[in-house]
Parts: sequence; structure tokens; C-alpha cells
Amino acid sequence: MVTKYVYIERHLPDALKRKPPAVWSKPGGPQVTGDFIERGDVNEAGLRVCTAQVGKIIDWDKPSK
Repeated sequence: MVTKYVYIERHLPDALKRKPPAVWSKPGGPQVTGDFIERGDVNEAGLRVCTAQVGKIIDWDKPSK
């Protein structure tokens, strides 16, 4: 019996490798209600963790040589 191994290189779609939005900031902080609407639910610590995770996934998914 002969066993043949076939390696298939799979990659993540580009849509899943998008970087998260930048941390919202405004000199002096939010001053009017519109600033909070523009800011949305941007959580600086959460975005930093997400950015690091996505960055590592993108590095991992690079084609091997």
C-alpha cells in the first residue's frame, strides 16, 4: 500500500484580514453630542487587542516560501 500526502495551502479571504478602525481621538476630548455619535463604541483597549490579533493572523496567513 502506498500513501501519498498532498499539502494544500489555504489562505484566509482578504475581507477577513481587514485592520480594525483607528482609535478615535480629538484634542481636548469629546465636547459636543456629535462627538459621541462620531466616536461610536470605539474602545481603545479593545481596538488595540483586536489590531494585534488581526496583525498576527495576517502574518500567519502569508504564503510560505
